[in-house]
Amino acid sequence: MGFTRTEPDRSSQTCGYQTQVDHRQNDGHRFCTRPKARGKYFCNRHHQDVLDTYGEIRMAPGNAIGK
Repeated sequence: MGFTRTEPDRSSQTCGYQTQVDHRQNDGHRFCTRPKARGKYFCNRHHQDVLDTYGEIRMAPGNAIGK
């Protein structure tokens, strides 16, 4: 799984799920670079992780859905 330190644009087809890599450092945030799954806001793995944790996915307006 690829990660980047730069948050992808919300309207892009990149997953962008934010993960804290090292809790001791303030700059430990990483964003998933996998493509969004068709009809979902995240890649398949992160979509399922969010559902398992919160039971629903709520996104702000302007977030693209995978094509």
